Amino acid sequence: MKSKNKALLTMLVLGAVSLNVLAAIVMKLLANQAGIGLLFLLIGIGFVVILNGLRLVVWMFANRYFPLSTMYPLTSIFYPLMLGVSYLFSEKVTILQIIGTAFITFGVFWLSWRVKVDVP
Repeated sequence: MKSKNKALLTMLVLGAVSLNVLAAIVMKLLANQAGIGLLFLLIGIGFVVILNGLRLVVWMFANRYFPLSTMYPLTSIFYPLMLGVSYLFSEKVTILQIIGTAFITFGVFWLSWRVKVDVP
């Protein structure tokens, strides 16, 4: 894959994953609010819907230029990001989770990056 194509693929995947992580953070914040008002809840849900809509647009664009077998494995970057988010929310993150996530992420990136893709 040409470096320009790799850069575009990386940008699209990171954009989609970032939107997914942000939506997960908003949902977690909403879930942690005790006695949340209905209006605030509806605004939060609307924001999550907008984020996921943007993610859909990014994936539609990515699907236009790259095969699924190249794109979707790269979303494994979501796992270490969510471990970091979990830690920021004071949730327990074990060393086995960290090691397992690192192995999965490294393996998927290694396999995906070796695939040659020609973009029309």
